[in-house]
Amino acid sequence: MKKSNNSQEKVIRAFETKNIQIKILNLEQSTKTSIEAANAVGCKLEQIAKSIIFKDSNNNLIHIFVSGPNRVNFQTFEESTGIKLHTADAKFVRDKTGFAIGGVAPLGHIEEPIYFLDETLLEHEVVWCAGGTPNSLFEIKSIELLKAINLEIVKLV
Repeated sequence: MKKSNNSQEKVIRAFETKNIQIKILNLEQSTKTSIEAANAVGCKLEQIAKSIIFKDSNNNLIHIFVSGPNRVNFQTFEESTGIKLHTADAKFVRDKTGFAIGGVAPLGHIEEPIYFLDETLLEHEVVWCAGGTPNSLFEIKSIELLKAINLEIVKLV
């Protein structure tokens, strides 16, 4: 197991401000993709809460938690939220969140995002999120994630 870093400390502190304790696992193997992450911790692919970053027409940071096998359906998302999504490049993700793609954690962003959550994640009592690096994950109860983040639950698929 690798040692934690500043990105991870930032995530831990952000959850502590919400009175939620998390333990970030630092793994030797990559957890950048949902399949890699599920294999690394031995959970179902559906329990991986992917952090997908987009921007809206005003360049606002949009953070969508998506269940491992799911994808964001742009048309469904726009119909349910009124927000037109635009792809965010690696520089935008790093500049706005402070994290690299594949390691974007739920909390600890540089800029406060507008959050959305794939409703299918709520089918699982426990989900796994990126811990601030492409090789780190932490487990959290779905209800705790909902408590920690002011988000809107949406149908994405």
